[in-house]
Amino acid sequence: MSFIKNYIKKKKQNYIIYKQNKKLNLYTKFIRSQVMFCGTGLKSFGTVEIQFPENISIGNNCKINSNVLLNGRSGITIGDNVTLSHGVKLISTGYDIEHWMKTGERVHIYDKPIEIGNNCWIGADAIILPGVKITGEFVVIGAGAVVTKDITESRVLVAGNPAKTVKRYDKEFQE
Repeated sequence: MSFIKNYIKKKKQNYIIYKQNKKLNLYTKFIRSQVMFCGTGLKSFGTVEIQFPENISIGNNCKINSNVLLNGRSGITIGDNVTLSHGVKLISTGYDIEHWMKTGERVHIYDKPIEIGNNCWIGADAIILPGVKITGEFVVIGAGAVVTKDITESRVLVAGNPAKTVKRYDKEFQE
């Protein structure tokens, strides 16, 4: 039960660190109880860091793997059947660089939520930056990709830094 003590300490700082244990169902229930909305069928494996959980919605049948970071400061919406692989980072806030260059003061940029549509697979260590909307279905984000712009196409593989479409699965998987 040390995770509860850890949670109580960290809650004051408005984030939660969730660590793997043999009782994965208990921890999945814990994540479900913290986020704004969570559909049925969530499975989580390993360490998950959730910042600003009150701004995070998770759809049905999602999988969250170890070392995932969900920074929900400006909001995160995850659709149904989404997999977040090891080390994925969803970061919904950043700094106003122009303001910092002029004044030397770091000011957070808000109102740039992240939206991930249904049936997406985010590969290991991929980073989704503020304001990105993945509205296409069956989108695969390659391992290590840095997604800076919206992805509107369905059935695509997106990879690289910055991420861009590298393959389309237009007719190969349609019934």
